[in-house]
Amino acid sequence: MAKKIAVILRKGGSGKTTTAVNLATALLKKGKRVLLIDLDPQANATISVGVDPMTLKKHINTLFIDINTQAKDIIVKTSFNLDLLPAHPDLADTEAGLRATQVGLLKGMLEPLDDLYDFIIIDTPPSESYLTVNALAVADEVLIPLQTHFLAMKGLQNVLDEVEQVRHGLNPHLKVAGILPTMVNQRTNISKTVLDAVRKQYKELVYPIKIDFSIRHTESSLAGLPIVLYDPKHQGSEAYYKLAKLFL
Repeated sequence: MAKKIAVILRKGGSGKTTTAVNLATALLKKGKRVLLIDLDPQANATISVGVDPMTLKKHINTLFIDINTQAKDIIVKTSFNLDLLPAHPDLADTEAGLRATQVGLLKGMLEPLDDLYDFIIIDTPPSESYLTVNALAVADEVLIPLQTHFLAMKGLQNVLDEVEQVRHGLNPHLKVAGILPTMVNQRTNISKTVLDAVRKQYKELVYPIKIDFSIRHTESSLAGLPIVLYDPKHQGSEAYYKLAKLFL
C-alpha cells in the first residue's frame, strides 16, 4: 500500500512545489515506485518535471468531471520515468465548483492505484480550497515546507489547525511528517530569526534538514528537471536526498 504524502502550505513561493517534485524524484532514484500528483491549477509541478499541461488531452481535472475516466488512464511518464498525474489550468473551474460533500473524491480515485506505488506525493494548491481538503482526506502524512519569512510563518499555524480538524473528522490517521525550512538565506537576519523561532515553538516537528535559497532551483524548474537531476551535487539535491531517506 502506497504511503501518501501531501505537501502543503497556503502561500505561493514557499518551495512547496520544488519540495514535492524533488522528494518524489529522490524517492524514485532510491528505487521506489512513485506517483507525483499535481493538484494545483497553476500546474507548476507538471511544468517542473518537463510536461506541458496545454498539450494534454486528459489530466487530473478529467477525473473530477468524467466518472468514466480512471486515474491510470491519465498518468504521464516523464523523461526520467517518474509517473505523474498532471494538472491543467481548467482545474481552477472545478476547484471553484467543489462542495464540502465532495472532499472524498480524490480518495476514491486513488484507491485502484494503492498497490502500484510505494509513495504518492501530492502537490496542493497554495490557498484554502476543497482540493487541499481532498488531499488531506487521503494522505497519511503532511509535509510542510516553510519559507523562512515572517509571512510564511503566520500561515504555518493555520495549516496545523486544518490538519487537526481533518484528523478529528475525515482522516483520523493523518499526521504531520514534519516542517521543512526552505529558501533559507543565511546572509539575512530574518531567515535566522524565523528559523530559530520555528524551532523553538515547534521543536521536534522541524526537520534538521534545510533547503537554502539558490537560483539553481529556478533554473532547474525552467529546464523541466528537479534539482536532484539537474545538478545532483548541489547542496539542495543533497538536502532533498536526506529528506527522502527519512521516509524510507
